[in-house]
Amino acid sequence: MNTYYYRSIQFILFLLLITGSTLSFAQKKAPNYTLTGKITGMKPADKMTVYLERYIGDDMQRDSTLVKNGAFSFRGNVKDPVWAILSYSLTTKGKKQEAVLPSYELFIEKGVFTISFPLGNISQAVFSGSPLNTEKAAYESKTAALTKALSDVKSAYFSIEDLLGDSTQNKEKLKQQMKTIEKTSDSLDQIKITTDSSYIARHPANYFSLYLLSESFRHGMPFEKTMGLFKQIKAPLKLTSVGIKLTADLKRAQKVSVGMMAPEFSLPDSTGKIFSLSSYRGKYVLVDFWASWCVPCRQENPNVVAAYQKFAAHNFNILGISSDFDKGSWMTALREDKLSWPNLQDVGSKVGKLFDVSAIPSNFLIDPNGKIIAKNLRGAALERKLAEVLPH
Repeated sequence: MNTYYYRSIQFILFLLLITGSTLSFAQKKAPNYTLTGKITGMKPADKMTVYLERYIGDDMQRDSTLVKNGAFSFRGNVKDPVWAILSYSLTTKGKKQEAVLPSYELFIEKGVFTISFPLGNISQAVFSGSPLNTEKAAYESKTAALTKALSDVKSAYFSIEDLLGDSTQNKEKLKQQMKTIEKTSDSLDQIKITTDSSYIARHPANYFSLYLLSESFRHGMPFEKTMGLFKQIKAPLKLTSVGIKLTADLKRAQKVSVGMMAPEFSLPDSTGKIFSLSSYRGKYVLVDFWASWCVPCRQENPNVVAAYQKFAAHNFNILGISSDFDKGSWMTALREDKLSWPNLQDVGSKVGKLFDVSAIPSNFLIDPNGKIIAKNLRGAALERKLAEVLPH
């Protein structure tokens, strides 16, 4: 190869390399959000690392940065507002101060905004330049008493649940206490649903309303209530990632909502015998999702047993669906709770997914035609509904 030709090729390759690098640089998006932070109360010798976890769909992206002179910043790109957690680790005099990192939930949205908080109390964070986070903080402040009450009830329930494993405790007394707590919890849940619903209905163009609706549905807001509120949400918000996901969640839930035909399934019982839902056509059947390890399920079982004993002679049947992996624990629970109807094992929760079950206990009352006529009937509600639809 002659020298001129060889050098020409080198020059062309060099131009291509430069052009490609320039195009790559030009195509790289400039950050569309900047979060700056200010922390008061830090000492000169303190060393702090701040972490930002951004949750996009099922993915989590974590960034970190060092605090300098009480300040830090994060930059990046978001298409829609993104739920995130800000946390930090502090080292004072060479020792880390916290085993569990203090954290604060926030939204990352387009624009430049600032978060300020005193060292040791990130819960007192104040925002500027972020309408969405300001709105979120205002709502959380208004509902703080309700949130605390719900948290206290949950803590009390778990404390008693832990005592159930102590052989020195009076289990019957503990179970009665848990029932009382459950009633309080159900009452507070209804207040929260009403409170959230009122806010969402008044702010249908607010992204925080969409996020609040999504979270409320995930934590138990009924399908019909959620769907009614979602219809009020402004169209552009439904095109965001949260809006698209909620649309998909509601479509899935609608398939097993009241008035829809129950999906067909077949599962084995403890002996391997196969039971199919379709074999119960012509009868009322309660498809009851539970597990031996689920304390609320075990607490609910006496109510289900009572309803079965009262209405079994009136064309009422039950199919128990357990998500237990451990057959021994499952069988023990069946004996202890006196569950005499067919109980089936749903390893991997395939049938649970068909019915869009995200938490247990959960149940579906199905009429003789295979149509879902009620859902999640707990306590006295089950007997009331059966008395309504069954001749007795």
